[in-house]
Amino acid sequence: MATVTAATGVHRNGTKATTQLLITHPGPRRQHETLETVTEAMRCLATALHLGPGDQPAPSIGRQLMLSRGRVALDYGHDQYVMTVPQPSQDWLALVSVGAGCRLYLTLAPLALGADRAETMQHLTDSLERGQLMWGTTFLRQRLS
Repeated sequence: MATVTAATGVHRNGTKATTQLLITHPGPRRQHETLETVTEAMRCLATALHLGPGDQPAPSIGRQLMLSRGRVALDYGHDQYVMTVPQPSQDWLALVSVGAGCRLYLTLAPLALGADRAETMQHLTDSLERGQLMWGTTFLRQRLS
């Protein structure tokens, strides 16, 4: 699998808050990887998560988030592994902990590791326009001890 990166955030619209999880990749990083193989791996990840196209309503993909001692992981359907999510904010954790849905976004096109907020937003817009944005809504599965 390609190297993936993840980032969390909270989108606020008036009194409504939506947690978000963005999964991207920086492009080929290993000797045997090409842009095509990395993109295909991201497609496989989107399929495993049951994500839908970004230009259609986001499907509910079930309870794929796990939380233990403030650490978050995403179950992407592998028998032995889960994806560790970088430390989210306390707001994000609080919202997810009380059952708020988390909008998961996955882009097929690469995003530079050092991309700032404006570059990330432009990347999401461009990915949506090119049909390279997949998404879904997930929830917290259970608290692990």
